[in-house]
Amino acid sequence: MEQEFEKKSPKKGYRIIFLTSLLFAVLFECLIFMRSQIMKIEKLLREDFRVVLVLSSSDKKEAVLEKVYALKGVKKAEIITSSQTLDRIKQEDKELYYSLSAVGRNPVPDIIEADLEDAALGNLETFAEEAMKIKGVEDVKYKLLEAYAIIHFSFYSNFLSVIISLTLLISALIVFTGIAHAGFTGFFSSLRNSMKWFSSGLLGAVCAVCFVYLVIYPVKYLSPVWAWPAYWWHFLLAAMCGLFGWVLYQWKKS
Repeated sequence: MEQEFEKKSPKKGYRIIFLTSLLFAVLFECLIFMRSQIMKIEKLLREDFRVVLVLSSSDKKEAVLEKVYALKGVKKAEIITSSQTLDRIKQEDKELYYSLSAVGRNPVPDIIEADLEDAALGNLETFAEEAMKIKGVEDVKYKLLEAYAIIHFSFYSNFLSVIISLTLLISALIVFTGIAHAGFTGFFSSLRNSMKWFSSGLLGAVCAVCFVYLVIYPVKYLSPVWAWPAYWWHFLLAAMCGLFGWVLYQWKKS
């Protein structure tokens, strides 16, 4: 009876490490996918978001630009003349351009587009109040909800980065603990059985990558925004799950 148990236990071990690696890898794949997707959306929002300061026609625009640069939280600012704005409209929306041209005079004012730091994005009302105090600024326009979205996506991206970093750190600690427990020489003994457990963990990770990819891939056709993690993340995950199986075998053996 004891011999029969000893023969079956390695197979059970292979199943356990495979299922454990499969579960861990699915969760990790979801984390890195969500991080990649959030970073992609955040980048698009930042490229689209601008704070527009409408200028009066009487004041010197360069002097106003210097005062805007002096405001707290301004990373970049540039003057966009009315002719430049019309050229942009002509390229993006010709019907609107022809409608504006029919007016007879240039209805588009000169503006300053400002790119703000994250701290200023969280307090746009205060920034707008300070900007309105500048002589030559008639109005301040911005998309408040888009600014809120940028702040939240930035937080989610950083939060997931911290979680992923902690996961990798804990995984490294598990490996080093296994080496310390079995000893450096003992950790690399029984290579044949160790490789079997390593392969089980590796296979679990590969199956998880395929499963998550098949589930998520239809999103690519539902939305134009699509970001898949870099390939080296998947190789790192596979190696990590394989090492996890190797470590468990060394603990079991010793």
